[in-house]
Formats: sequence, C-alpha cells, structure tokens
Amino acid sequence: MYSVVCAARRYDRHRICVTLRPGQGGQNCYSTLASEPTVERRPQRGDHAHAPGIKSPMTPTQIEQFRREGFLVSDPIFSSAEIQTFADAYDACLERLRQEQALKNIRPGQLEDGTQTEVQQIRCAHLFHPVFADLVRDARILDRVESLIGPNLRLILCQGLYKPAHTGGEIDWHQDDYYFGVSKPDAVVSCWMAFGDVNEDNGCMWVIPRAHQQLLEHHGVDPGGYVMSSPDEPAAVAVPLQAGQIMFHHGATPHRTLPNTTDQPRRALAIHYMDATATILGGNRENEPPENTPILRGHA
Repeated sequence: MYSVVCAARRYDRHRICVTLRPGQGGQNCYSTLASEPTVERRPQRGDHAHAPGIKSPMTPTQIEQFRREGFLVSDPIFSSAEIQTFADAYDACLERLRQEQALKNIRPGQLEDGTQTEVQQIRCAHLFHPVFADLVRDARILDRVESLIGPNLRLILCQGLYKPAHTGGEIDWHQDDYYFGVSKPDAVVSCWMAFGDVNEDNGCMWVIPRAHQQLLEHHGVDPGGYVMSSPDEPAAVAVPLQAGQIMFHHGATPHRTLPNTTDQPRRALAIHYMDATATILGGNRENEPPENTPILRGHA
C-alpha cells in the first residue's frame, strides 16, 4: 500500500490497456504499442489537440495510453548521427565539470566489494552546451509534450544523469512532482532519453504503471533526494529503449533506475516540462533564475 501525502492530489483517468510482455527472470518488461498512422483531428473541449488540419505527432491511442498508464515510449525520433552529436556534447559537459571540479555525485553508494558507486549530474545541461539548448526546444519533443499537457510549455529542468561503467549507481523510487511543487496536477511531463541503447543491465528506467493518480509519501535519503516509503515493486516494469527513443512519463509516475553493471557508460538525459500556466509553489525549483526555467512555447 502507498501512503498518501495529499488526498487532494488524486487524479481521475480514463482507462485503456497497456501492452506488457514477460521479461527476463520473471520480471515485467514494457513493450510499446504497435505504431498507428498519425491522424488529423480537431480539438475538443478539454483536449490538448493541435489546431485543425495540423497533424499531431501522437495518436489518440498513444495519448490515452499515457493518461492511463502514466508513461509512453515513442518510436525512434532522432537519427544515429544526432545521437552521436548529443553524446559528444554530453561528454564535453562532463569534461568541463571535471576540470572545474564541479561534477556532483548525486547518489553515492557502495557495492558488495566496497567499490564506490556514483551517478554524475549535469544540472541545467541546456546552459552548458548549445546542443542541449537546441534540444530542449526541438519541435519533435515540444509537439509531443504539447499533445499531453497543452500549448504553454515551460522548461523546469534539463539534467544529464551519467552512470559510469561497472560503478554507475542506483536512483531509487521517486516522483518528479514531489520535487517540483507545481500548483496543479497533470501539469508536468518528463522526457527521458539515453544516447545509446539501455536495458536492465545498464540502467534503463523502471516505472510503476497506473500509480500516478496521487503523490506518495517520500523519505529523505540525502540532501538532494527522496525515496518512497513503500513502493509496489511487484507491479514495476522495465522500460528498455533504443537510442533515439524517448520515454515520456507523468510527473507523478513512480520511477527508478538500477545500477550500470556493464563495461560501457550510460548517458541519459531527463528534460522536465510543465504547463506554463501553472506555478511552482515550492520544491527544489522554486526561486530559480529565469534562464534556468524559460518559457519555450506559448505563455504563462
């Protein structure tokens, strides 16, 4: 059972089914729905459709799946050449932070043999490299986010989360909404991508489907992080991605990543967007300077 932190944050949803397949070792593993043709549709009251005659990059089934399950995996959006450009920019950011002695390990830990683990953060990556300044504004991402939360979009945070080979650590269960303190539900979408294929061995995302209707009790584990008190782990599914895919998840979807046990580093980027008409009432994004949280589309 989850402990509810605020009963007013319960969210109603329309219901659809998600496609799941058995994973290795008896674990659940998420599989994307079969692709549908993109359709033209007119906006309806309470809907976030694009203008009449403009093709939405997400189908009605995909949007309903997101609302039902709390997450959605895209088809590949970026080319292999773009992925390489992103990876090169990512490594340049890491090197700059190392030289400045400003690279932060946000999840220190220890393996059974005593080896220290780490997850290195590139905070506000869009301010570190022009490639990421362009990426957070890329229409292929913004159009999809607009389909989910509407036309007024603000960047909350763009962060690289780097897990070195063998020693990349774990980020435990949490909900992004708990950190961000946004004034209304259904206002946050997080876009998680990796610049290389990710699976259960190197730190792909795990989520708990259909658990985004409420904020849950979290306990602090370090000055910058929280874990949920009692996540429903048997319900969790792994979400492996190919390079070029994005996992879009609701701000209240419980998620985690496990250690990177492979001989290759895992480069992941999380871009968090919010409905710009909502406000940040608290959390770790309050009082950020405007350049950290710009409006990228529409208005506040």
